[in-house]
Amino acid sequence: MRQRSYALLTALCLTLLGAAPPAKPAQAPMRFPKATVVDLGGLQLVRETEDDAKLAGLQVFFSAGLDRETIDQNGVAALTAESLLRTLVDGSAVRDAIAARGGSIDYTIDGRETRYYLEAPAETMPEVVGLFARAIGAPDFSAPTVAVSRAALTARINDTEGNALSVAVQMFRRSYYGGGAGLPSLGTASSLAALTAKDAARFFAANYRSSGMSASAVGRVTPALTDAVRALASAAPGGTTSKAVNKANPIPANAPRIVARRDVGAPIVIVGYGAPSPGSADFGPMLVLESLLATSFERVSATSLGVVQRSIGASYLYDGTPASLVVYINGNRVDPTVAMSELLLVAKTLASKPMNAASLRGFKTAAEGTFVTDNVTLSDRSYLLGTLTAQGRGPDAVNAALVSIERTTPADVQRVAKRYLQRYIVALIVPRSASEGT
Repeated sequence: MRQRSYALLTALCLTLLGAAPPAKPAQAPMRFPKATVVDLGGLQLVRETEDDAKLAGLQVFFSAGLDRETIDQNGVAALTAESLLRTLVDGSAVRDAIAARGGSIDYTIDGRETRYYLEAPAETMPEVVGLFARAIGAPDFSAPTVAVSRAALTARINDTEGNALSVAVQMFRRSYYGGGAGLPSLGTASSLAALTAKDAARFFAANYRSSGMSASAVGRVTPALTDAVRALASAAPGGTTSKAVNKANPIPANAPRIVARRDVGAPIVIVGYGAPSPGSADFGPMLVLESLLATSFERVSATSLGVVQRSIGASYLYDGTPASLVVYINGNRVDPTVAMSELLLVAKTLASKPMNAASLRGFKTAAEGTFVTDNVTLSDRSYLLGTLTAQGRGPDAVNAALVSIERTTPADVQRVAKRYLQRYIVALIVPRSASEGT
């Protein structure tokens, strides 16, 4: 297997470094409905409307992410969000009241934000948003509600600890990000135990301000839904939020290695890199590199491979500031030592010389396809639309990202590979029975 793997790598490097001249950039075709932005009295709502859709999806972003936590307060953003969804509206927790109307609501704690995703049939979506607005206007941070929320989060943390890939990604983030952005998104069992109802109430008061809100809607976005989002913004406390501190620790040249032990059958390796923000001119080239690293080491498959089936995969994470790129190596599918050697040689090769233009066309097509297929659900599309717009890609942000891929040149790929892929952090999950030298 090792000889065949290096033969594939050699062929790949030769393909990348062909001498064909750069291809002329072209405009990418629009693959999503054109998005528009409407100002709802201070809140910016980005809308991607499909009149024939049956459902509507809405992302609501608050400047209440991990970058506003300290180590001692880790988990307070999640505790606040969980308690908010347990707030009673008409005698039921708002999460249950929304479900009773055929909708759903959930939340995600990111490096910069707490975001809520609501989905429902288009006809009932305004009512669903109205229920959420009532919870925002009068949240329940009583001791009993916070205690139940803490227990629910602790159970989720225990589940996450059993996912070796998630643990490895978190290890990289903790090493890379300074401040709160690298903290566990749900906190830890010990940090949650120390948090009180007053902590959740204070976090809400400080960070759930209308000035720190934004929203994005996709699917069938009706005028009634737009009005409901305007009312939601009015329900949030007024005033301004403080400026968060976002920073990353410099990645040293000696490639730090972080090791943890879990009950896994084979090592799981994360190689983490710094990456450009979506508003950067380097965004399109990095999307191409993400696709290249995620697909170049796999044989052609008739279906898309999941995480478990892949030998090597890649994920571009832009929920923190600055962004990051993680490449994972699945020790159940490939020799990690061989795969690491291949990955590092490919990164060095990409930085040494512009790639063959014909090869680049293929990788750009793959990157566009991956970008589209990874964002077909209303949840994924609304998140991507909202976060890319907020990070400088313009009002039609998702289509603008596709254009940035199509306009990527061989020189762009070389520049970005040289700037971002030459320094990295390794997070390694090894079996508990492995020797210290593994």
